[in-house]
Amino acid sequence: MSIFAMNSALWGVYTSQENAEQMRSDADSYVARFDLTPEEAAAIARQDFAALLDLGAHPFLMYKMALRLEGRFSIEFLERYLGPLRGHHLRDIVT
Repeated sequence: MSIFAMNSALWGVYTSQENAEQMRSDADSYVARFDLTPEEAAAIARQDFAALLDLGAHPFLMYKMALRLEGRFSIEFLERYLGPLRGHHLRDIVT
């Protein structure tokens, strides 16, 4: 498990429109650029934020990636994003 690689992949989508477009069009090729376990790569490619949280991804980066891929904030987006996270707990996220 590489929390750094996982968070780097999330950061890349958050900070780059080009990376976000690659995630939308070919998520598998985007995640292949990072030293991820198969489970981490699948969670990012599927945008499985509950799995990412359980794997130790930073919640700020998860949210910012989701928002970038959504394109804009809305209450509906927030409900879709937060729904699957209910019942999951944060790990130690000290950076």
